[in-house]
Amino acid sequence: MNELVIKNVDFFGDNLVAIKNEETGKVYTGVSYICKGIGFNKDQKDRQVKNVQSDLVVNRGCVKFDAGVIDPNNEVLGIELDFLPLWLAKISITPRMKEEQPEVAEKLVNYQLKAKDVLAQAFIHNKPTCIEDILISSLQEMKAIKGDVEAIKQANVETKEEIQGIREITGLSSIDWKDASKKLIVKIAHELGGNQFIQDVYKEVYSNLEKRVGCQLQIRLTNKRRRMADEGICKSKRDKLNKLDIIGEDKKILECFLAIVKELAIKYGV
Repeated sequence: MNELVIKNVDFFGDNLVAIKNEETGKVYTGVSYICKGIGFNKDQKDRQVKNVQSDLVVNRGCVKFDAGVIDPNNEVLGIELDFLPLWLAKISITPRMKEEQPEVAEKLVNYQLKAKDVLAQAFIHNKPTCIEDILISSLQEMKAIKGDVEAIKQANVETKEEIQGIREITGLSSIDWKDASKKLIVKIAHELGGNQFIQDVYKEVYSNLEKRVGCQLQIRLTNKRRRMADEGICKSKRDKLNKLDIIGEDKKILECFLAIVKELAIKYGV
């Protein structure tokens, strides 16, 4: 029964046994171990084993463990910890027991009040007992706390970055719009894979812009350069002219351009 975990438990000097079924999570103890710990004689122990099995309620928490599981030679009757206090409460502390077995009567009260909790702690708490285990446990807790702190710090950094990104998107306006839009477009390109995608982002922006406002930026750019040539402006200056300059000349087109950049920034999670 590989699903069983068996532990010896010290209960105020008495050696008890706790058995946990890993599949169900239920914890049991041996009825005979409890009887022996309390100090019952053989007749008293045998009577309690019968009582546990015949009781309509307590019997629901009983299970038999084959020989070799707990005791190498004998079958052991186990009782689930949730039923342990009920069984022990049904054992009467009679005047005769007080007179003839005062230690048994005293221990029975102790078992009735504390046995379940002590046995459960064998699996629930697993507290370290030696200094090495305590140190290891403390270091593990410190490491876990440090990990939580680092996670919180990272979350704060990410939140700040998200807030900054939102500010950059919502703050995009006709004031310094070229630099601001360029920063966002570069960030969009990085989300796509790097600087090599910058021109692809610009193409997408220009394409959406032309469809939305019904204009052709390249034709406007060509016409602008011709007018500059007619005005005698040098070729180097004419060559520096680009589509962004054309966009900036028309308020309606500029507003639409900025809106498209914002939309793409949100779309790609900048």
